[in-house]
Amino acid sequence: MNRHKQILTSLFTASSCILSPFSTFADTQGCEQDSCDEHIVVTGELMREPAKVFTDPKKPRLPLPAYDGAGFLKTIPGFSIGRKGGAGGDPSLRGLGGSRLSIVDDGQHVYGTCGGRMDPPTAYIYPEAYDNITVIKGPQTVKYGPVGSAGTVLFEKDRHSFSEQDMEGRASITGGSADRRDYLVELKAGDEKHYLDLDINQSSSDHYQDGSGNSVQSSYDRNNYNLALGWTPTDSSVIELAYGQSSGEAEYADRANKAREISNENLTLLAQFEFDSELINGLEFQAYTNENNHIMDQFDQGVNSGSNVRRSTYGGHLWLDLTLGDNWQATVGVDYMSSAHEGRAITANVDFGLDDLLSKPFNDNMRYENSGLFIEASVDMGKGTLLSGLRFDHWQTKLFVAQQGKRTDELYSGFLRYELLSGNSQYYLGAGHAQRIPDYWEIMKSSSANSAEKAFDLEPEKTTQMDIGWIYQADVELSSSLFYGQIDDYILIDANTKSASAYNIDATVWGGEFGISYPFSDNLSAQTTLSYSRGQNDSQDVPLGQIPPLEGRLSLDYQDGNWTAGLLWRVVAAQDRVSIGQGNISGQDLGESSGFGTLAVNGTWKHGDAILVSLGIENLFDITYAEHISRSGAGNDVPGSEPMFQVHEPGRTAWVKLDYTF
Repeated sequence: MNRHKQILTSLFTASSCILSPFSTFADTQGCEQDSCDEHIVVTGELMREPAKVFTDPKKPRLPLPAYDGAGFLKTIPGFSIGRKGGAGGDPSLRGLGGSRLSIVDDGQHVYGTCGGRMDPPTAYIYPEAYDNITVIKGPQTVKYGPVGSAGTVLFEKDRHSFSEQDMEGRASITGGSADRRDYLVELKAGDEKHYLDLDINQSSSDHYQDGSGNSVQSSYDRNNYNLALGWTPTDSSVIELAYGQSSGEAEYADRANKAREISNENLTLLAQFEFDSELINGLEFQAYTNENNHIMDQFDQGVNSGSNVRRSTYGGHLWLDLTLGDNWQATVGVDYMSSAHEGRAITANVDFGLDDLLSKPFNDNMRYENSGLFIEASVDMGKGTLLSGLRFDHWQTKLFVAQQGKRTDELYSGFLRYELLSGNSQYYLGAGHAQRIPDYWEIMKSSSANSAEKAFDLEPEKTTQMDIGWIYQADVELSSSLFYGQIDDYILIDANTKSASAYNIDATVWGGEFGISYPFSDNLSAQTTLSYSRGQNDSQDVPLGQIPPLEGRLSLDYQDGNWTAGLLWRVVAAQDRVSIGQGNISGQDLGESSGFGTLAVNGTWKHGDAILVSLGIENLFDITYAEHISRSGAGNDVPGSEPMFQVHEPGRTAWVKLDYTF
């Protein structure tokens, strides 16, 4: 095909300093550990391993510390967030969102429940409660369950062991504009054989105001707690039982419905063992179950409209780490997942109010189960390493509404990547292929052939992508990555039809990220990042919907002893490549968007190892703007607010945060 001959084009992303503890190159060639610790304010992450970005979510950062996973990912160039209000933003990477981005919550797959995406998977994640966040760009891993064609995001927690009886912890409090309030308490305690890990956090905010002083319906209130009990029978083994619960409510500017309840409850069992064996190096087993419950209604507005949906998911995996020769390492594994979605709703003229809604029985909507088998291997080749993976997925899906039915899909995914280390440089070239079944939200759209039926006959989406990059680490650090992908049977959501429908097209995507960090002196450093994505609907010869425009960030950081200060200038270009009414499950293009630039300032003060105060002002000049990837503002009904075409971003926002470590 001619589109196979199109040349990869470039532009770029990333930002500052958290190294992977598993990368020998990063440990020896990147910034020294002391330097990394001193550089407290983080405005992004440079890629320091091929196709991966690592970050520590406990480090203070710009913008305002995120209360959910989507808000955190927005700080990493290449990500875009579809804003609905103050909560429930929908993340996409390189213009590809929804189920194309695999979100793994410490080994679990936690799926959203709301048909209108009030609760994407990241809505249940409080980032600061995790120890590591890893972004794997493109289909360059097959290990973590169904493959994310855009990428995979791992929110991970460390397992703890103590050489003697001990206790440690931290607490933080954040306050900001729009009555933003966050609280976090973490406690870790244990001895040589046992440990306890507890975290409790809460976040709330009132409606924020845009740069023109208009209130944007965006209030939320969330509570989370997690408790883990661990047993460490040896220095190289751990068995952990963990329980977590999340609950909250939210209002949005893009719809009349309000989220009365967004809750999640989960239970996991994890076992990890390392072996001194010539063949088997390690084993990991995890089993999990979780349930989401979501109530959305308009009862408080005097409208008799409401529904209650819930999703139950359970699954697990078994991984074996193997040594297959002097230079060969491999992980083989199996995993399983089953998920059921059900709901109930008010029947007009029969049911009235919340009590009637909650007394109705639940009805099945859709169920699916997935069985996966994979192998992921690496072989050392002198200065280079060859990595590869192959995965088989067996899906069974049942539809209980509209035309009803069953379908079985057998899908294959894989990747091949070569990494070369030469002096201070790393180079990589990878090719990956991911096959993805239509998700719940795509299937629940209307069929393009018959609006009375659901889109249950969609073909699986098939993404073939090439990734290439260069990483340089010395006094000056640089990272660059380019991608080119062809997506056969891309699942397009089209709101231009009588009722929003889903159908398959062919599409092409390409772009990349670039970042550079430059130290002017021991005290002053700068960092610049660029990111760009471009998409084309090849079947209809129009731009692909919901692709973000060119974005650049420039930060300056000054450090003197226990003090730091910084500036972050973010510039976003206009986007005139649009397909109005077309996009994905997260949203559709509303029109062309204007470019904008915002300036933020920040500072920190550290007192010993125990106390850290950080503060910032975002959108310093109080401009009024909306991101291109943003929802309609038609549902914004805060008294006194003017109508808005899209949901506007917050105006000038000030915040301060206190961390105490003990």
